[in-house]
Amino acid sequence: MKKLLFIIAIATTFIVQAQNSQFGIKAGLNYNFSGDLTDLNELEDTADDVFHGADSKAGFHGGLWYQLNYADLFIKGELLYTQYENTFSNYALTTKTINVPVLVGMKILGPLYVFAGPDFQYKVDEDFSLSNTEVTSDDFTMGLHLGIGVEFKRLSFDARWEKGLTGDDLSIVGNDSFTDNFTLDNRPNQLLFSVQYSLTKNDE
Repeated sequence: MKKLLFIIAIATTFIVQAQNSQFGIKAGLNYNFSGDLTDLNELEDTADDVFHGADSKAGFHGGLWYQLNYADLFIKGELLYTQYENTFSNYALTTKTINVPVLVGMKILGPLYVFAGPDFQYKVDEDFSLSNTEVTSDDFTMGLHLGIGVEFKRLSFDARWEKGLTGDDLSIVGNDSFTDNFTLDNRPNQLLFSVQYSLTKNDE
């Protein structure tokens, strides 16, 4: 309880002393490689797949953001609609979520900045490419965002890694032509590339 009160006090102090705030819109592409990257030895294969085999696993995201600035530090909240795809053998699973990342960042060199924070996810829909199958999973999950970005006045670009932290065991119940029922771990593990535009002027 004392730790929670301390965190709230620090956050309140930051908000009160924040030099300025910004809000805006953003959109981008995400590349999901859940289930592909199992150890460091596969990193090279995964990187190659990003550039040559991303068509079947590319997704997108878009939404709003709000940011509080204090010197070289900032706190940023985002409200995003995200859609990504997992492929299993010849079948595809499309997942649609509402994401709420809460990020803490810092400017490190000129227009460059880094950030990290938790991502709270709500499942809107999941669609398995095989007809007459029933998909069930947890509605709420939690992940982690780590990234780097560059800012040019009102326009900025960032690249981040999203990793699901909580388990997301997804059960698929088959039909007559697909009799095996099975469970998949559908936690996102993806790269996101975004462009964002500030609707308020940055005083710096």
